[in-house]
Amino acid sequence: MGRGCGQKRGGKAKRGELVPMPVWDEHMAYEELLYWDSLIHLGRHLHPQDYDRYEELRYWYDCLCYKEDLRIYYQYQAAEAAARQDPQDETLESVMRPIRIFVNDDRHVMAKHSAVYPTQEELECVQNMVSHTERALKAVSDWLDEQEKTNNKQPSTVSEESAPEEKESELKPDQATRTLRGVMRVGLVAKGLLLKGDLDLELVLLCKEKPTISLLKKVADNLTVQLKTVTEESYEVIQSIREAAIVIKSTKEPVLSLTIHLTSPVVREEAEKQAAGETLSVNDPPDVLDRQKCLTALASLRHAKWFQARANGLKSCVIVIRILRDLCSRVPTWSPLRGWPLELLCEKAIGTGNRPMGAGEALRRVLECIASGILMPDGPGISDPCEKEITDAINHLDRQQREDITQSAQHALRLAAFGQLHKVLGMDPLPSKMPRKPKSDTPIDYTVQIPPSTTYAPPVKRPIEEEEGGDDKSPNKKKKKLQKKAPEEKAEPPQAMNALMRLNQLKPGLQYKLISQTGPVHVPVFTMAVEVDDKTFEASGPSKKTAKLHVAVKVLQDMGLPTGVEVKTAEPVKTEEVVNEVEIKPSVVAPPVSETSSNSNVQNSDSGNNSENARQQGPILTKHGKNPVMELNEKRRGLKYELISETGGSHDKRFVMEVEVDGMKFQGAGSNKKVAKAYAALAALEKLFPDAPAVDPVKKKKPPPMHNPGFGLMAAGAAGDAPVNPRGRGRGGRGRGRGRGFNNAGGYNQGGYGSYGYGSNANSGFSDFVSDCYGYHDFES
Repeated sequence: MGRGCGQKRGGKAKRGELVPMPVWDEHMAYEELLYWDSLIHLGRHLHPQDYDRYEELRYWYDCLCYKEDLRIYYQYQAAEAAARQDPQDETLESVMRPIRIFVNDDRHVMAKHSAVYPTQEELECVQNMVSHTERALKAVSDWLDEQEKTNNKQPSTVSEESAPEEKESELKPDQATRTLRGVMRVGLVAKGLLLKGDLDLELVLLCKEKPTISLLKKVADNLTVQLKTVTEESYEVIQSIREAAIVIKSTKEPVLSLTIHLTSPVVREEAEKQAAGETLSVNDPPDVLDRQKCLTALASLRHAKWFQARANGLKSCVIVIRILRDLCSRVPTWSPLRGWPLELLCEKAIGTGNRPMGAGEALRRVLECIASGILMPDGPGISDPCEKEITDAINHLDRQQREDITQSAQHALRLAAFGQLHKVLGMDPLPSKMPRKPKSDTPIDYTVQIPPSTTYAPPVKRPIEEEEGGDDKSPNKKKKKLQKKAPEEKAEPPQAMNALMRLNQLKPGLQYKLISQTGPVHVPVFTMAVEVDDKTFEASGPSKKTAKLHVAVKVLQDMGLPTGVEVKTAEPVKTEEVVNEVEIKPSVVAPPVSETSSNSNVQNSDSGNNSENARQQGPILTKHGKNPVMELNEKRRGLKYELISETGGSHDKRFVMEVEVDGMKFQGAGSNKKVAKAYAALAALEKLFPDAPAVDPVKKKKPPPMHNPGFGLMAAGAAGDAPVNPRGRGRGGRGRGRGRGFNNAGGYNQGGYGSYGYGSNANSGFSDFVSDCYGYHDFES
């Protein structure tokens, strides 16, 4: 048998040669991968050959993404190594931009955000309607207050003449408490989450007592009159007794609807008492409004204060919430999540990140949080931080809704991973190169939509100097004294030009020299010197900058020029004394405290005055320049300090600590336990060791270094050296490897999401600042 038909000589040799592989079209492969993924998402079952093809394409795409991540990682490593060799090189900052994989997402998210953001005309209409309503409610409150005053003046004049002092004491509380206590913005207006087409606005009107139907009608009737006097625009006022609210509608385009919810803190107080099992002796009026509606209005007030304190400061948080609010309105699956649960979820997902994130990365992080199953029935849930009891904010969702939202978030993540985020946002894909905006366009501040109201802004507080001639027995006098500071203690005086700048204008090119650095490591004292016209001036301060400023003040005073620091002419010696104090830095003398606790009241008052002086003079040190507690511990080990008493209000606490040394008890008082312990130790040292020399700590001998310690624990030094900062400055815990690493904080259960979400950390649970009566516009101001 020879060669086959048509086979040429040498055919076997050609059969062994490598056949060139077909050219791999990445674009076609990517489109094919999207096609197979869409079929799987629709629930189709693929043929085994097609499924193998799908797995092959997925592996190819993972390798492609991994290669891109490696390239970015190696580029970052090279730039970081170059920065270590040349610290002056600033190329690292240009490389450390937001991660490149999110740049395209940022473009699409910001383009969608600008499309759904309300226009300037719509925001002006909202601002006008809200401000007009607030001014009209202020007038209604004044009208109700005048009516109450006239009703209170009807008793007989005989009783007024017989007891004029009692009359004055009774009228003052009536003037201080009004029927309408204040109004506050809530909802979308307060949080700044308005989108294009949002026409529903909300306000909360706080009442002194439980709101009633008669009060609602009275306010609504007078509100119509006051709106006509406040503005020429016409509004329609509707009474909604079932909703415990008053609805105001504008008559021109756009037709806005403003709902004023009536409520009172008394409603929540009684609800808490009933929950605790207490019996209520107060009988409610027969026409009181719906209790649940009033509680909902109080909850919306707490939500607004919480959002302003926690979410407004997070980068990209408000933008992501607006994008997801638009998603909730476009996709029916997401609509049950709209409102307070969505805001809590976005704040928690973005707030747990270890760095500020752009809009695209923040949106993907929120989608990852939902896709991880936090909304599922067996998931952690979302705890409401504005409620005292543990409450699940998504308790209104049923099982099917939770599963649908989770599945939709997972599909959105797939589209984002394949570069199809524009389909999630409901927009057309952007071109690769966007036209540059002209520089004349002013950037829009997307954080604040409606500026806060200035109608009820509290008056500017008077400076402390105006009240210096008042009564010295004022309870706030002590607090105001602590707030005062000498002009020299301020590193940057409030004037436009301080002493250092003024001296540099007069004598440019002066050389400031560091003479000495004294004091402990945590409270150093720097002494700077400068030579001007063959004269040397020296001054001290807690930092080099402050010391230089004090030197400049001395030079200007010597030249007879203004120093840029306000000095009272009535007390010219006071300024020099302050400068001398900064230069000499004397140690604080312990207050005279006896060994027993017999005269504790006198001791507390004396120690309080001395502690105020201690705050101005600096740290509490012994004559050897050491901390009293540390020096006493060197002489007597194992001492125990006990808290004897704690007095004063929350703004001015007074603590008394006691220590027993050699059978004798010594006490010290201060504004905190640390200061009180220092005074107690200082009293013991002065009593028991008046002439004892300073104790030098025994230094351990250092063994010869076996190797370069580097940044390890061996570089901490001996026991006599300065203590090492426990926080460290290394890069520990920064693992790098394959994958994009979207979870910047290592998962969503970090710092929260315990049994219901917000864990038991310092920022979790019920927040005291989210109170019902905090931050509203007081009608009395």
